[in-house]
Amino acid sequence: MYNLANMSSIAAALNSFERDCTITIALKISDNSCKMDDYEKSVFISLYDSLATKETDFFESSVHDIIYLGRNNPSAQTYKQIKKLRESAMDMITRPKMKAFKASIRERLI
Repeated sequence: MYNLANMSSIAAALNSFERDCTITIALKISDNSCKMDDYEKSVFISLYDSLATKETDFFESSVHDIIYLGRNNPSAQTYKQIKKLRESAMDMITRPKMKAFKASIRERLI
């Protein structure tokens, strides 16, 4: 279990690349392609929800509408949009950098 009391301050301190990672994880959670367990998913979606600014250098602002739809009104069309966005993001981020990001968030929550 993590100490979630500092989630807002952790989210506020994220740089643009870390926000890209957070948004990518939210996309993966929204279309059920994320392999984390339910608790981990809830922690990382809470991080996404806690972002004070959701602006990034990679994503357009419409990504948040797509995440909202994936979370609240899932459909095949929404999942297709999510898949395209998350695959593009993962090409830019790379698996090693994403794993390092998730590990750094877990460390900050201890």
